[in-house]
Amino acid sequence: MGVRSAFAVMAGKLTAFTLRILGKGATSLPGVVMLKLCPNILGDLAKDIKVICVTGTNGKTTTCHAIADMLTANGYTCLSNEAGANMINGVVSCFMNAASLTGKVKRDYAVLECDEASLKHITKSFGGLDVTVVVTNIFRDQLDRYGEVLTTLELIKKGLAFIPQVKLVLNADCSLTSSLAESMPHKDVRFFGVNCAFDHNSSSGISDAVYCIKCKSKYKYHSRTFGHLGDFYCENCGYRRQAPSVAAQQIKAFNTGSADITLLLDGKQYEAQITLPGAYNIYNGLAAAAVGKVAGLDDSRIIAALKKLTTPFGRMEHIALHDKGVELILVKNPAGFNEVISFLTAHCTGEDDILFGLNDNSADGTDVSWIWDVEFEKLCGRIDEVKTENQRFFFTGRRGEDLEVRLKYAGFDTNRFVLEKDYRTLIQKLRKTGRHTYMVLSYTVMLGFRDKLGEVVELKKYAR
Repeated sequence: MGVRSAFAVMAGKLTAFTLRILGKGATSLPGVVMLKLCPNILGDLAKDIKVICVTGTNGKTTTCHAIADMLTANGYTCLSNEAGANMINGVVSCFMNAASLTGKVKRDYAVLECDEASLKHITKSFGGLDVTVVVTNIFRDQLDRYGEVLTTLELIKKGLAFIPQVKLVLNADCSLTSSLAESMPHKDVRFFGVNCAFDHNSSSGISDAVYCIKCKSKYKYHSRTFGHLGDFYCENCGYRRQAPSVAAQQIKAFNTGSADITLLLDGKQYEAQITLPGAYNIYNGLAAAAVGKVAGLDDSRIIAALKKLTTPFGRMEHIALHDKGVELILVKNPAGFNEVISFLTAHCTGEDDILFGLNDNSADGTDVSWIWDVEFEKLCGRIDEVKTENQRFFFTGRRGEDLEVRLKYAGFDTNRFVLEKDYRTLIQKLRKTGRHTYMVLSYTVMLGFRDKLGEVVELKKYAR
């Protein structure tokens, strides 16, 4: 590493140290400083490391965490931007945190969550390196930032163009994601997917990809999981789902915090368990398994690692606020929220309260009209079956009132509504009830609320 790069690393570390002394987040600004001093600093820091980039609309953070869990369990060392700072500045800061003062990064893998729009800025430094890119899925998300789904697809293509020797790991069940293999046929491609339908609780009514990406005819399905994911095919032009080499062949049971499946790995079937809650997280576990195959792990090691996966912060994270605890769940778009609704419908009882939080900051998406595409009516039906006199629905965030209106129209009993925008006061109310609570929060509500929770219970800190 040259003198300029080493100086940039030292400047970044000094910036991070100063920010932490001041009580500020130190995830992005050090990267800004480093890039100003050395525009190619990311390529210099990553040159001796195998890089895994995870992009797509939903599941990036959980998939990164699962991949890091799998690699670490098998003796590899990893660095990862686990706090979710997934733009170029945050990725550079992540490498800086792992680097010595001279700029040497002693890790086997870098597992990087990459924002779809920022992927091209990140990968342009990785040409010639050993790079694997995982694309989880493409759904409608933050229209003010990304536009429609085809725009997101084009952003990912631009990022892949900088790394011609990339190894691709693609969701076979997403017709948009799967198309990347045909548009870039020279790539080394591995598919993962689910070879059966999810149960009746999952959402398949709302689709962000109704029509064939090639000929615009309407897709048909042999089976569907949720949203537009499933065994799709076009009768008109023949475009269809590719058979995945890593797949859930059969889903035997959905448990509260895991799923029992028959796992297909390159033609061989095994009984396995993915210890991530929610049906949608099966995809994130399968993506990690596919990366395990790319990394050359034995099937037995992959299966063992899947049984010991952990959830990242804010993604079905259990917090011991009181004896029964609370669960912190991030939501950010209709597809993801609908799968959380499916999870709540399956597991919520009359002993559970639910907290909903919504902001309209830039990181959340300033247009919150998407909440009208969330299937709250299905949850209301479940609540009507199990409701008790003590059950409450809490609301918080800048747009908490919008959620109240949405749930009122979904049929919820407004007499059970509690609006509280002050996080500290809300936390005290939750502690006083002593009831198990699912906290379903948009991104910046989750960050702010979790910070305040950290004042009353011990939580792992994540710099931002």
